[in-house]
Amino acid sequence: MAVGYRAATMDGIAASFGASKSTIYRRYGSKAGLLRAAMERGVPLLLDPLTNVSTDARRSPRSVLRDYGEIIQSYHADPSIRAMWRAVSEAREELNEMLEDVVDQQDRALAPIADYLTALAINGKIVVSDPRAAAACFGALTSGGLASFLGEPLRDKERHAALELALTLFLDGILPRAMDRK
Repeated sequence: MAVGYRAATMDGIAASFGASKSTIYRRYGSKAGLLRAAMERGVPLLLDPLTNVSTDARRSPRSVLRDYGEIIQSYHADPSIRAMWRAVSEAREELNEMLEDVVDQQDRALAPIADYLTALAINGKIVVSDPRAAAACFGALTSGGLASFLGEPLRDKERHAALELALTLFLDGILPRAMDRK
């Protein structure tokens, strides 16, 4: 899929896996089926790092969120993940039903962040009415959104600067002092 979903041929895909085209068709049914299987296998691997971030209460929200943000940014810099997202974007017309799964998987990926924000809100450390929506905003701020998969990934210095800006913007909006501005 490195050449793009539309440009990828079953012959090329089979050759890259060292398999026959008939084996791929038998196992996955189609190029879209292969993409679905890749997503189903890949997403759980992406979720693990997010679930392993330490949310110890002694850590500052900025420190914990920085860890989450670095993981999210690393996904947007990973060539195989970038190729997968581009393929999903190209195949959206063929994969309408799969797009719902993609949204669900994104929600699952952001769940550890939403759970962390919920705990902070319950303890009065932040002010958010919808932690899941706040987690989605945080993900978009730290990653640059889905559009970030289309261009070149940021260099390390640029990623660090973008993350620090995202943290500042996000925390300025959810820390209790933000309530005074309303």
